[in-house]
Amino acid sequence: MRQAKEAAAVIDANPVPTLTIRWPEGAAQAAPSRRRIVLCAEEERDVLFRNQRICPRHVEIVSRQGEFFIVAMADDEPISVNGKTVLGEAHLREHDVIRVGDSEIRFRLALPDEPDVDEAKNSMVRRGTPVMGTSVIPNRTISVTEFLLQSRAMRVLSNATASLLVHHPFSVLFDRILDLVFEAVPADFAAIMLLDQQSHEPVLKAGRDRQGRPVEQRISHTIVRKAIEGQAAVMAGDAFDDLNLRQQPSLANEPIHRVICAPLWVSTQQGEPVRVIGVLYANARLDRPLFREADLEILTVLANTAAAKIETARLLEAGLHQRRMQEGLRVAAEIQASLLPRSPAQVPGYDLAGRTQSSEAVGGDYYDLAYDGSLLHLALGDVAGKGVGAAMLMVELRATVRANWQQGPLAEAATRINGHFHLHIPADRYATFFLGRLSPDSGRLTYVNAGHNRPLLVGADGHFETLGEGGTAFGTFAESSYQEAEVAMRPNDTLVVYSDGISDAWPEPGAADRELAQIAWNASNGSANQIQDAIFEAADRRTPELPRDDRTLVVVRRLAV
Repeated sequence: MRQAKEAAAVIDANPVPTLTIRWPEGAAQAAPSRRRIVLCAEEERDVLFRNQRICPRHVEIVSRQGEFFIVAMADDEPISVNGKTVLGEAHLREHDVIRVGDSEIRFRLALPDEPDVDEAKNSMVRRGTPVMGTSVIPNRTISVTEFLLQSRAMRVLSNATASLLVHHPFSVLFDRILDLVFEAVPADFAAIMLLDQQSHEPVLKAGRDRQGRPVEQRISHTIVRKAIEGQAAVMAGDAFDDLNLRQQPSLANEPIHRVICAPLWVSTQQGEPVRVIGVLYANARLDRPLFREADLEILTVLANTAAAKIETARLLEAGLHQRRMQEGLRVAAEIQASLLPRSPAQVPGYDLAGRTQSSEAVGGDYYDLAYDGSLLHLALGDVAGKGVGAAMLMVELRATVRANWQQGPLAEAATRINGHFHLHIPADRYATFFLGRLSPDSGRLTYVNAGHNRPLLVGADGHFETLGEGGTAFGTFAESSYQEAEVAMRPNDTLVVYSDGISDAWPEPGAADRELAQIAWNASNGSANQIQDAIFEAADRRTPELPRDDRTLVVVRRLAV
């Protein structure tokens, strides 16, 4: 029966408003705690405004179904809540700042018998990560004050969960978290700081006062470091009571001695220890009431919820960025593939094959084959580097080659290609290249080798020669000149042009030349595609892991008469 009576007392103990009035000259006045308070300039009212022309019943604070509202009864003095002008009435939340003319009112909810904080306990460190939940404690009576604090914590947690339920961009998310801080604790300024993933130093992500003004210099980096390094929530009732803190410039230069700071804890996987990703920080001016232990508890609860949401948002943003990157690479790969020959050129008396295999989604290798009815134009290039950067230069190189490879002597075409390419690429980039023209009727192959792997011309008897005449890689020097050379392709001869992604599968170039020539000769009775497949299979056998460089191959066989 005794416990039932106490429970009923708890249920009936609804909070009432508590007001603190601050005059322009700095003096303060406490207002009575009642469920209906009248503010005006006449002596008989609850709260008296001094030196202001306010009519009777100027402002009321009233309760309706457990919620509190400020009602403007006249319009001769401006009224605002948290910087927003009140027209008619406005809903009040705990710690709202009301301004009537030049006077400031701080609104709080409290029980009539709620004890004041012991202001001798000016600083506190709260270790651990409190988690709100439901628990049954037998044979224990909950006091009215404790019930109110638990209800306040649950209200903050409920508001945080509802407000942060939907995914938002970080700028919106941070702003909502700061709103929740101002609703939860009597702070003048709040901030979110996250640890940089590279330097592991705390970086300010969002910070403002109740009116929305950013004030970065109000942050005590000493207290932030103490919370992070100690992995504990910190409350400094008056930072100057701590000898180590009062010597810090961030505290000595600003009146920010009321500070609470709670770590943002997360655990990425079940069973893993929690880790700190940053802090939730709040402070108040020296002339404000001390923070209470309950404020530290509330901020810690809010920090737990905020940390989980920040980490979730970070993972979602990273996943979204990854998906965008993958989609961009997929489109780039499609564009790059569209620049390659759709099918081998059809040249009477010859069999052709070509293939490129990038080590990443896109690469810097490419080949080209085009038959104009009298000459077969052949190109294979390897831009230094890998990935998107090399692929972009490859597109530039292909366009330059296409504009020049059919005009004039091949050596002159190579000189023009080099000059244009050098002009449009970074100084540290270049491309090795093989450029050829084949007269199908005579079998005469004219070529220029610009610093590229030497192609192999494999004869019907298995002997081979390498094609190395030419000059430096394209883009190396602006004024490079090139020499062309000529060889003859006889029936059953095979031309093998490849990038270093193929030859690197062998320990040294000579071994690569010999084995590639042997593969081409062994498959000389087959098609160009079969020779190409056999070469790729041999390279794959030697490097079973993914290729470390792009691989490109062109095979040209002259058929038997």
